[in-house]
This record gives sequence, structure tokens and C-alpha cells, in this order.
Amino acid sequence: MSRRKCTEKKRKHDSSGLPNGSGWGDHIQLLQIYELWDQTDYDVDWCKDNNLQVRGMKFVGDVRKQLSQIMQKIAKGSLDVRTNERRKESQEDYRNLRKSLSVGYANQLAERMIRHNGYRTLGFKPQLVQVHPSSVLRTDEEGMLPNYVVYHELISTSRPFMQNVCAVEMPWVMPILKKLEKLNISKLSGGSGQSEEQAGGDKSSLPKKDDVDVARPVDDHDSQIQAARERFLARKEKR
Repeated sequence: MSRRKCTEKKRKHDSSGLPNGSGWGDHIQLLQIYELWDQTDYDVDWCKDNNLQVRGMKFVGDVRKQLSQIMQKIAKGSLDVRTNERRKESQEDYRNLRKSLSVGYANQLAERMIRHNGYRTLGFKPQLVQVHPSSVLRTDEEGMLPNYVVYHELISTSRPFMQNVCAVEMPWVMPILKKLEKLNISKLSGGSGQSEEQAGGDKSSLPKKDDVDVARPVDDHDSQIQAARERFLARKEKR
């Protein structure tokens, strides 16, 4: 069995009439599903016929409405966020949306390994993961997945999987990686942001041990123990 057939067998997709994300991934599929629902004037029966959760779809509608209001405030005027005419699928690669996802989820990017469809997450503490079998991300003619993807979350069952995956392009990822390399994780976590050497400074300028002992406050832990011992011996002598 060829690599492509083997991959297709493992990656089971829903055979319903819902869109397949044009091969670009799950985020695109979710957008296409919402667009179809919008064309039905948000028909509840359409959701039920396609085994879609009505409550979840309504929640998506509310979120979209809030985002539209925010965009209108920023634009300081009326803003039509609907597409007047859908472009042909052969010309539509959702480029701007995928590029926005790569920036918005900059800490959730992954790079495909050289000879197989496993991925390595990029950024802080990388790990090996795989695309979840339920994803609609499409393989190429050789059965290989895209070189770079952005994912929404990681889950761990028999192995670590990426869920809600979308293909992105290397020219978008490289500038992000350069910025991530310059990030100071310690500083973002509330630390000083200084390296160990910087924090330590010149060791020759540090006080000597004897100086530290002399300068130790009289009410520190050792002094308190010594004072308690002296009081105990004093009471014992009085008896």
C-alpha cells in the first residue's frame, strides 16, 4: 500500500455534504460552515440536518456580532463584513485569514518533520506531535502534509495530537520565529529578565563570608535559637 493510501485510510473524514476546508485545514472548514449557515438565514433545521450543535452555532453568531461591532468602532463608521460575492474555490486560498492565524497563534506553530507527517512544535519547550485524525487538512500527491501549520490546542490520548489545524506558509513563520527567539521567558514570567551572570554581577565585589556573618541581623533564625537556649539555661540554673 502506498504512503498516500495509507495516510488517507488513517485520516477518516466526515462524508456529509459539509465543506472540507478547501484542503487548508479545520479553521477554514469552520468558516465555510458558518458561511453556509449564513446563506440559510441561520436556519436551525439546517444545523440539525447536518448534525451541527445549534447552541454552538448560535454562540459563534454572537461572537461574530461582537467582533463586527468592535471593527465598526475602530473603523469609526459602517463596515460591511460580509463578502458580496464568493470567489471561485480554485482562486481562493484564504491567504489573509491563514496569515492572520499564524500571527495570532504565534506560540502555536509547528513544523513537519523531514521524512514523515509528524510535527515539532516551535517556540518554548518544543515537542513532537501529530495532526489529529479528524482534521480535514489535506495531503499532497506524495501523501505529505504541509510543512508548517498553526494549531488551536494540544490533546494527549495515546499520543500528543494537534486539534483544529490550519496550513500556513514559511515566509509568514520565519519572521515570527526570529521574534520568539528574542523573547525573555523569565521576564514574561515575572522574573528580572537578567541572565544568571548579569544577576550575579562581579563575584569579586560580593561580600566575603566573614563579612556576611558579622553583618547578619541579630534577630535572624540562628540568633533566635541561641537566645532561646540561653534563656533555658538561665531558668535551669535558678532551679
